[in-house]
Amino acid sequence: MDDLFGPYQRTRERVCTLLLDATPDALARTVPACPEWTVHDLAAHLVGVPATLAAGDFPSGDVDGWLQGIVDARRDADIPDLVQEWNDLDAAIGPMLQGMGALMFTDVAVHEHDLRGAVDRADHDALEVEAIMPCTLSAFAAPLVDAGLGAIVVDGDGRTWRSHDADAGWTLRVEPWEAVRAINSRRTPDELRALPADGDAEPYLAVLAAHLPLPKRSLGE
Repeated sequence: MDDLFGPYQRTRERVCTLLLDATPDALARTVPACPEWTVHDLAAHLVGVPATLAAGDFPSGDVDGWLQGIVDARRDADIPDLVQEWNDLDAAIGPMLQGMGALMFTDVAVHEHDLRGAVDRADHDALEVEAIMPCTLSAFAAPLVDAGLGAIVVDGDGRTWRSHDADAGWTLRVEPWEAVRAINSRRTPDELRALPADGDAEPYLAVLAAHLPLPKRSLGE
């Protein structure tokens, strides 16, 4: 995997701009893709995960509880303070974006558009395409191999990406933004089945849902 620090920084800069521009009412809105969280909670998550890992506090056992504890600890923090805390973590974040740590970049890239949906600032071009496509697809390589399935392939914008070195099993013919949303459980089962694609979607839906439950209601994106 190529260096992800630059793409992470650019994504963070866009997210921070959105957060700093958000009104108090916007910060209190529920995030449709993360209905247990407000916009402020999402900010606390994005800042708190690298901060907590950098402090040597790693999840064990109840990961959901660990994540919620991070959000709770920053519930009263002002957004400018959260942005400053996040920017001050560069020395720790860079080395963490290696190996499985690449998931931290995917988390920020996906949540950017969860945030955009919540504050009505959609922008399909706000995406580090060359970094996020291989990063998000490769996370499913092992589960697909374990399930005996072929590769997930994305064929869009004149380019092709695949989850792993295997024959195509499910080929999505969509733009990168839609692929990232679909693969990261931002589409209902019916929406996934309706995507322009080749191959049987059904076994792939099970793999996506095992990674992160699929929404029951459309996000309306």
